[in-house]
Amino acid sequence: MEGFLVSAATGALKAVTVKLATLLGDELNMKDVHKEIKSLSDELNYMHAFLEKMSEEENPDNQDKIWMTDVREMSYDIEDSLDDFMICIDDDKSAKKKSLMKKCTKLLDKMKAHKRISKAIQEFKTQIREVRDRNHRYRTGVTATKDSHEMIDIRAQAIFKDASELVAIDEQKNELINLLIEDGSLSRHQVKVVAIVGLGGLGKTTLANQVYESLKDKFDCKAFVTVSRTPHMLEVLRTILLDISEQEYTGDMQHLIRKISDFLQDKRYLIVVDDLWDSESWETIQNALIKNSCASRIITTTRKTEVAQSCCTLRRGHIYKLRPLNPENSRKLFLKRIFGSEGGCPSDLSEVCDDILEKCDGLPLAIIAIAGLLAGKAPTVDEWNKVQCSFGHALERHSDVNRMIQILSLSYFDLPPHLRSCLLYLSIFPEDYEIRKDRLILRWIAEGFVHEEHGFTQYEIGDRCFNELINRSLIQPVYSSYFDVICCRVHDTILEFILSKAVEENFVTLFGLANIRVDPHRKIRRFSLQDRNEVSDAIVGSREKIIYYHVRSVVVFPGSLDSLPSLQKFKHLHVLDLEDCEGLQAHHLAHLGGLFALRYLSLRRNWIYELPEETGQLQYLQTLDIRDTRIDELPSSVGRLSRLVTLLCDPDVRLPDGFGKNMQALQQLVGSISVRYQSPSFAQELRQLRNLRILEILFDDEVSEDLVSSLCTLGTGCLNSLAIECHEEQMKLVMEPWSPTPHGLKILQIRRIVVPRVPRWIGSLDNLQDLTLRVEQLGSEDFGLLGSLNALSNLIIYIEIEVADRSSSSQGTQRIKVSGTHGFPSLRRFLVVSEYCAFGLLFEGGAMPKLQELSLSFNSDLIGSLTNGEFDFGIQHLPCLAIVRCYFWKYFDPDDPAREALKKAVSSHPNHPKLLTRRRTGRTRIVSTMRSTETTTLKTRRRTGRTRIMSTVRSTETTTLKIGCCSRRPNGGSRGGASGLHMGSGCMGDVRTARALTWACEMECKRGRPDN
Repeated sequence: MEGFLVSAATGALKAVTVKLATLLGDELNMKDVHKEIKSLSDELNYMHAFLEKMSEEENPDNQDKIWMTDVREMSYDIEDSLDDFMICIDDDKSAKKKSLMKKCTKLLDKMKAHKRISKAIQEFKTQIREVRDRNHRYRTGVTATKDSHEMIDIRAQAIFKDASELVAIDEQKNELINLLIEDGSLSRHQVKVVAIVGLGGLGKTTLANQVYESLKDKFDCKAFVTVSRTPHMLEVLRTILLDISEQEYTGDMQHLIRKISDFLQDKRYLIVVDDLWDSESWETIQNALIKNSCASRIITTTRKTEVAQSCCTLRRGHIYKLRPLNPENSRKLFLKRIFGSEGGCPSDLSEVCDDILEKCDGLPLAIIAIAGLLAGKAPTVDEWNKVQCSFGHALERHSDVNRMIQILSLSYFDLPPHLRSCLLYLSIFPEDYEIRKDRLILRWIAEGFVHEEHGFTQYEIGDRCFNELINRSLIQPVYSSYFDVICCRVHDTILEFILSKAVEENFVTLFGLANIRVDPHRKIRRFSLQDRNEVSDAIVGSREKIIYYHVRSVVVFPGSLDSLPSLQKFKHLHVLDLEDCEGLQAHHLAHLGGLFALRYLSLRRNWIYELPEETGQLQYLQTLDIRDTRIDELPSSVGRLSRLVTLLCDPDVRLPDGFGKNMQALQQLVGSISVRYQSPSFAQELRQLRNLRILEILFDDEVSEDLVSSLCTLGTGCLNSLAIECHEEQMKLVMEPWSPTPHGLKILQIRRIVVPRVPRWIGSLDNLQDLTLRVEQLGSEDFGLLGSLNALSNLIIYIEIEVADRSSSSQGTQRIKVSGTHGFPSLRRFLVVSEYCAFGLLFEGGAMPKLQELSLSFNSDLIGSLTNGEFDFGIQHLPCLAIVRCYFWKYFDPDDPAREALKKAVSSHPNHPKLLTRRRTGRTRIVSTMRSTETTTLKTRRRTGRTRIMSTVRSTETTTLKIGCCSRRPNGGSRGGASGLHMGSGCMGDVRTARALTWACEMECKRGRPDN
């Protein structure tokens, strides 16, 4: 059942054909129905191919839409029936070791099942025939033709827009002009490319045209050409030739490219290539744009980051990420569109106006669309509130809203089918919800949207899909305090679009939204419970009529747990996500064992104490997430989950005996598994997990040689990511050579412990790509060792020694110089954290030739003394630098000389890298006193950061808890290896309490945002 591909376009047709192929296996002894199964499978394959083709149609007629829906719904029903039968097959296989009586019973059951499947095949064929005949019956034989010229190119309208109508374009226009004409002139003779990238509707075409109009008179010849999603490249090139030379040409492409190139040979040209969708189109165009020495300039616009990167690869280029409008300019544009001026807005509409603009989030397309809708309505609070509440759920259709939908449709239909499914799935989350990356990818896998490809796991493919949606500007990344993408969110405008698509295709069903009506007679496939308010009796009554038998996915959001039907009503559930459901009790999980098709189960962040024993009956379960719960032991039955791929739990959770023998599919064991709580046979069982790829482990006791040997053995096999947490007592483990050398490791994180230098054995990890390490100090020899790792692309180093500790050393004022001799041939991302020490890094010529992202974290006062106040890190010697990130470990000073120096260094760098800075905002402290044997629940909420801290602490004497949220360091460590959670004497040291509060600190830190 695992690994079958499901999509929004074709439903479960692919899954059904693969399962039918399984039924054709000789071992099932079903030769009597082989012919019928083969015939059915062929029919479904044709349907699958036809649906894929039809899904490319942006505006199919209503009859085609109905037929496509019928086929998708039929495919889900057939898969459900096949799943019922295949359970019997699996039970039969598991009966091989049972008694003779049980085998005989199973044999009789199997014979009955064979008769059922034979009958079901006939029913499937009848169902297919009915769907096909119904479609043919009402075909008139007349094909409606669509006029290819009936729709005006929406982007072209931006080109002719009067400059007086544009809001806040001058600032970004001037920035672009400065990038194109450096030092106020065109003295730099190389051809330069500026690629404008951003979400559809952000104003890329408008901005490019304004720059073009401002600069075109400075060039010998110029052209503005639009490529579009399905370009006719010969026509595009002909347009370029006509614009630059006023010549027309009717020959082939080869001669046309040569003709353009010859004409531009000695000309200073300005070319705007608007609306690029793929690198291939750019390759064709750039072949015609000769690299002369006349200070020529090229501007491109695209929605895709990868296309923007390809534009800048072979030529000197810069990627310009278009920013949304700020609140002030958003308001100007909005009110000007409705009232003609900003001053025309009645005062009573001010608050709802702000609410609407918050949802538009600075996107000009959305602002104009909603303003156009409101312009035709009475300017009253009630009317505006109706629109505000429906934004993101079910906007009234209006010409401006339809225009917005058309623009977003271009991005949607440019996606391959599997990415469309991944995008539509995001409609299951509430607006403004921050969706954790790992949660989303694991659910995609469980739904069947992504599958393994040769050499890549399902999770790796899912990660690629996630990044692709970011690159296409369809989802917005949310960064941790150290700039890793940990979550995403969906712009309300995109949510409005995908939700309308998802509801139309019965892809998702949402409960709890006032503007979306749920048809109780329609089969529900995936549903999302978002009951934020009390549910009325009428709604409760209507939901009781709903049949949940066919539901494949359930997600319950905070406040909606009471609306969850009994699990007994579900049979074919694949995903059950109960994360963050306060008040989850054992009775909510009654009948869990009956969900035989379940693949994803999350109980994360719930105060539930134990996992039901019947969890072991979920034989198709792939992901189990019980992090941040009070579960401290997995039931023995979990050890029989032979298909479990991902286990996410807390450090103090005890794994079941025998897990190594039975859980052979396990690839991810995450949560810093504490060795202290495991059985004596843990090391031997861990060694048996031959497919394990990702492991997080905590050494809080003496480390046995057997356990180290097990880790090394895994590291020579599939294990490619290892995170270990340990204390100073385990220094020997970290510093001494590992044998056999774990050559398979690609990611190594050594957390919490501070080592005196880089362990020498790390230099033998030939495949290492990602390293995180905490060291006392870092010298030239250490850089030489790290630089010799040819595959290393991501390096994170925390340097711990304080200035006072180094002042007496001869190295007290010595700067660490990194040059080309140190290697680092593949390093693309380098983060160095040095809160308390005067660590002076200086890049020299040839250093880190491929470095794109540099992140520095330091105390600017201490670094200032080491660099004589110049804060010169030599970043001008990093030729590929694109992003510089800095975290200042001191209270914010707007005139901080370090900040100003970095701004100057970035602006003078030839690549003009983006500068992002963070600052320490101060120490957040929570002090709570708990007395006697009382149980106290501590809750705090900070509105802007959406931080929630929940804990229950029992103590026999007065205890003081102090939490320094912002002083907490990344990856769970604070200075000296502490956890960042400080407990006064008298605390019982409850691991789960500490975990809850530490998690709160971590979330507080992650909510940080860049200063610019």
